[in-house]
Amino acid sequence: MTSAICIYQPCSHIKMTSIILCVDDDKTVLTALRTLLSNTIGTRCRVEIAESGQEALEICEELAAEGNAPVAVISDFIMPQMRGDELLVRLHQRYPDMVKIMLTGQSDFAGVRRVINEANLYRFIDKPFKNADLVLTAKTAIETRSTEAALRQEIQELKARIAELNAARP
Repeated sequence: MTSAICIYQPCSHIKMTSIILCVDDDKTVLTALRTLLSNTIGTRCRVEIAESGQEALEICEELAAEGNAPVAVISDFIMPQMRGDELLVRLHQRYPDMVKIMLTGQSDFAGVRRVINEANLYRFIDKPFKNADLVLTAKTAIETRSTEAALRQEIQELKARIAELNAARP
């Protein structure tokens, strides 16, 4: 159903394996993404592949149940059954911290606007994509998500420390 490969050596503040989910109904594009990312980014992140929006939702649910939901999704826009904008909106509703990237050769402005407004779209990349642009986007998506998670954790720790200090006041 899915395949996973390593693609990225994360920064030192990343504690667990990061996952990028690539979604496209075109197997040629998925193969190109897998090859590009596996050959350019590194070893501590894995890529999950889905050929439909429904399969992508199932993969995310399985991974989230294991405590390791994808940090980023790269989705095509035009797909049968569920378009990319619908998929990204649904993923945003379930996983608001997931970085969403749309990759497509065809789109309509209303669909792109919907993803920007309802799914906090991180980046829109046209097909045919430039390899360097896609790789840089994938790297920065993982780093962005990891940095945000680390900052949220630090904020929680600081709030707890402030509460301790305030409680210790006479």
